[in-house]
Amino acid sequence: MNLDRFAYGLRDPQSYPTVAECAQCGCELYRNSKAIRYEGDLFCDRDCLAEYLLAITDYEEVIL
Repeated sequence: MNLDRFAYGLRDPQSYPTVAECAQCGCELYRNSKAIRYEGDLFCDRDCLAEYLLAITDYEEVIL
């Protein structure tokens, strides 16, 4: 029996059960991992949230 607390390392995050999916890209979100919640939807990071907001918002690009 090895009593060294660093001998085993941390568990692989993908060994945790999948809790949800990102609303934009569909990647798996695992228990004990960070996510962003916006109006009840979960996103894996700020970039996916930004893409989602651009997709659902009416906007136009203009030249000034």
